Amino acid sequence: MVLTVSELFGNGMVLQREREISVWGTAEKHVKITVDFQGRTAETVSDGEGKWRVKLPPMPASRGGVLTVRDRKETVTFENVAVGEVWLAGGQSNMEFYMRYDKDLKAQLPECENPDIRFFDYPRVPCEKAGERRDYSAFGWWRTCTPENLQWFSAVGYYFARDLQRALGVPVGIVGCNCGGTRSCCWMDEETIRECGPEWLEDYEKGVAEIGDLAAAEEQYLSLAFTDNSNPFENAILDKFMYGIPQEEMAAGLAGMEENMLVGNRIGPWHEWRPAGLYRRMVEHICPFTLRGVIWYQGESDETHPDRYADMMCGLIGLWRRRWGAEMPFIMAQLAPYETGGQAYPALRERQVEVTERMEQVWLVPTGDVGSDYDIHPKEKQPIGVRMALSARGHVYGEKLLCDAPVCAGASRDGNSAVLRFGNAAGGLTVKGNRVQALEVLAGDSAVPPESWTAEAEGDALRIRFRDGIPAEKVTVRFAKTPYFEVNLYNAAGIPAFPFAAEV
Repeated sequence: MVLTVSELFGNGMVLQREREISVWGTAEKHVKITVDFQGRTAETVSDGEGKWRVKLPPMPASRGGVLTVRDRKETVTFENVAVGEVWLAGGQSNMEFYMRYDKDLKAQLPECENPDIRFFDYPRVPCEKAGERRDYSAFGWWRTCTPENLQWFSAVGYYFARDLQRALGVPVGIVGCNCGGTRSCCWMDEETIRECGPEWLEDYEKGVAEIGDLAAAEEQYLSLAFTDNSNPFENAILDKFMYGIPQEEMAAGLAGMEENMLVGNRIGPWHEWRPAGLYRRMVEHICPFTLRGVIWYQGESDETHPDRYADMMCGLIGLWRRRWGAEMPFIMAQLAPYETGGQAYPALRERQVEVTERMEQVWLVPTGDVGSDYDIHPKEKQPIGVRMALSARGHVYGEKLLCDAPVCAGASRDGNSAVLRFGNAAGGLTVKGNRVQALEVLAGDSAVPPESWTAEAEGDALRIRFRDGIPAEKVTVRFAKTPYFEVNLYNAAGIPAFPFAAEV
């Protein structure tokens, strides 16, 4: 057997600083393996299957290193190796969403070149036959941030890495582990799904039973250009959609693709959306690459079972932490405003908040000012990546700064006004515009006409003044509790407020 090292290791890679660094691969059975890096050496002996793994000791940030792995016959060498901060960018298409399509791409190109920002996208190979028939060489190697490479980077991941690198002054590596359309169940093992959301397994088993000829269905799937994600920029129709087109044109285009979508969305044992599929095909291959934490943007495709989402994400986070053997921080993106098909999103957003309440070291960043009423892929990702980096700087790296969204902390009556108090406002709650958007007031179950009240920010509070007095004994103030909304209520750090409902 030839000496190999995990595909995560390559020229130009970034290794995690100040943590033990796992290095692993395969070789002949029962041979001595030696790994050298930065004057440190780790040794082991391959097991009866030829597998081996070592841990290099923690080391500080550095650049330009050479890592060598050798057995009695061969030596594998990796050059231009950096040590810094490594984060995994996980989720579905809004994390996968490439800088190629980002609203601010042109503005970023002249200033993006930075040898201290590097990306590795793990190939999205859904099944063994896809790997045999499609060329995934566009992925699976470390790219340094240059104008030529920028279009390949996750937009959220790039803006996160850019701001983190500026703040910390060390190399930052992003490992992409994401795939469009995936449910949470795709990213965990069967046991965790059975415990946290057995409905997903039941749906899958029922769907497989209805397919009939599995071999024919798999061949249809593999034969469609629509399902080929080995080079995402070569699919002219999807490429056009991702750039963004008018709503009418998008609807017409989707209607014209119905047959392809029917075949491509039939979930069988070959499909990337099958339960546990990408956990086996991607996550298990990336683990135990040493990470600082995870940024996560996913949940749109969990709309079938929205009430299960908190259980599923808590199960996923717990599983990943056990597999990595570390309490890795998770920074999640709130589901962005979306009207067409987003009816379950208000419930999913509530479950996302629940995850942060049930799990330690899990935080959520708001997206309420960067949504789209008809496009599930909003084109402005910079605010999301920036807020994720801000969250990491405050919560993970210990900077003293305001890094969380304003959260309604209670409400009271004051004469003819309802006063809503906010946490994470730092005395600077502001409204960008003439009127607070996405705000509604209910007297009992009836909407109070907007012309009968006004809302304005006062320090850490939002005051709602009623022209004719508070209209009922029970008044409910709801904010951003619809599938689509546009938030313009911010704190002193420019972070928009989370959705809330408060009784006065």
